[in-house]
Amino acid sequence: MDNYYKTLARKRMGAGALIFNEKGELLIVQISYKNYWSIPGGIVEDNESPRQACIREIKEEIGLDFKNLQFVCVDYTQADKTKNKDESLQFMFSGGKISEEEIKNIKIDEGEVVEYNFVAPEKAVELLGGSVRSLVRRLPACLEAIKENKGIYLEDGRNSFDIH
Repeated sequence: MDNYYKTLARKRMGAGALIFNEKGELLIVQISYKNYWSIPGGIVEDNESPRQACIREIKEEIGLDFKNLQFVCVDYTQADKTKNKDESLQFMFSGGKISEEEIKNIKIDEGEVVEYNFVAPEKAVELLGGSVRSLVRRLPACLEAIKENKGIYLEDGRNSFDIH
């Protein structure tokens, strides 16, 4: 039976957090090795849950401790051979709204994160790299799910019911 499990497909997983200030603006981070902004988060490591990965990445990137992340979305993304990316599962969590006091405690990891900012969700779409990025495609559905306090499933950023 052990050999059977070794033959099964493995999928890359990532986890990110949607964190807002009291004005409803989204926290975005400028990653040193990317030419577009992102949200706090990253790759899920071996034997780590997506929630644990998100908590770890938030701590590493902006120095804040989040324990109670709310699940928002899982998005299956197809392989993109032009970018050498395998298929993946991307988990999104909500960190809710943080206070001005908490914002003052942000300490960026200057090796990976060079800057952070809070922007209106509409402006975030542009800064996050436009509609070619799966994160941007899933963002509107995630924002709606947060408003409705529900979890959602997407495929390549689209509601699975819209896929034909």
